[in-house]
Amino acid sequence: MTTAICELMGIRHPIVQAPMVDVPRVAAAVSNAGALGMVTLTWSADPGAVVRETAALTKRPFGGNFVLTADHHRPLGQALEAGLKIVSFMLGDPRSYIEPVHDAGGIVMHTVGSAEEARRAVAAGVDVVVAQGWEAGGHVRGTCPWCPPW
Repeated sequence: MTTAICELMGIRHPIVQAPMVDVPRVAAAVSNAGALGMVTLTWSADPGAVVRETAALTKRPFGGNFVLTADHHRPLGQALEAGLKIVSFMLGDPRSYIEPVHDAGGIVMHTVGSAEEARRAVAAGVDVVVAQGWEAGGHVRGTCPWCPPW
């Protein structure tokens, strides 16, 4: 099945790995299977090295994620310089990060937890809005009025 996301991201299957770790072999395996592998770069000592190592393991597209709870402009620059082309953000305001990604020829994804947050992300210029559910591995911004309160 080919979707607009497949075409935009250059992937065969409309599946995006949740950005859980900065383990290149995991992201590369997902990408090599035709989906979009993701590495978390937020806490990486050297995001550029993670990107280069992932690129050495796959010729397919993959992305890198930053949790915007602190300033990540420098690490983002390192990742873009290493060749990262798909960048995902969550838990923060992506506005000041969008232009550098676009200037590098990249695609910006942003995870949102509400319709209002989605509207702000679109107005800011993100390319893909990721609608977060009510679980999200504990990094919850969304709400679910009919879900149990755990």
